[in-house]
Amino acid sequence: MNKIKCVLVEDEVPAMDELQFILDKYDDIEVVNKFYDGKTAFSFIRKELADVIFLDINIPVLNGMKLAKLIKEFNEDIAIIFVTAYDKYAISAFELMALDYILKPFDESRIGKTIQRIRKYMQSKENNISNIEDEIEHIIKKYDKKSVSSINKIPCINNGKIMLIDTGDIFFCYIENDKTCVKLDNKIYTTTNTLSEIEEETGFFRTHRSYLVNLNKVTEIYSWFNGTYKLIMNDINKSEVPVSRAHVKEFKRRVHI
Repeated sequence: MNKIKCVLVEDEVPAMDELQFILDKYDDIEVVNKFYDGKTAFSFIRKELADVIFLDINIPVLNGMKLAKLIKEFNEDIAIIFVTAYDKYAISAFELMALDYILKPFDESRIGKTIQRIRKYMQSKENNISNIEDEIEHIIKKYDKKSVSSINKIPCINNGKIMLIDTGDIFFCYIENDKTCVKLDNKIYTTTNTLSEIEEETGFFRTHRSYLVNLNKVTEIYSWFNGTYKLIMNDINKSEVPVSRAHVKEFKRRVHI
């Protein structure tokens, strides 16, 4: 297991020395640097890898609370451990998502509990990274499979014949009488594909459980009742397509409104 890299920020030399003395007893903890003011500490943290910051609050130039906020804005995964002689900052500390809050004078058994908390935090980070890597691998495999099999056409039925329709010509797809319909500019076909299958192949946006839309074909958007929207399509009929409340948030994100 890699060592947990720690930075100490403390303006009192005796307290700094005592904290390092305690931390040095743990084989998996490595103090990579020490600082006596917040500004110098932040300059280092921005450039060098650190897992945990042991941080006093009353430090010069840049106090501990401001420094913690800057660190979290820079990298929210860095764990903050406040070390202070005052308990009045505890609520503010945890609002900044501090991992722990240690009061001076230091107690070795109390710091031992902090080390256990740090270990659990680091393990959870490793597990999360592993899950993300698995998800990325899944997406890559899915993309590779689609890149081989997809031909950017949807098979549609017209007068008993199967026609391959370019996805770029499709305005939207919808369900009517248990059938999947494909709307072109001035024609409507049916297909044996489900909306979910079309969504996976095309990247069209699901605005409603019964509608799938090619967002490139939307010409107007307006608010409807109860927080829903209506879309005006750019087809010859100026068709209207609903956006249900369940899909509004993601729709607004997709079209940047």
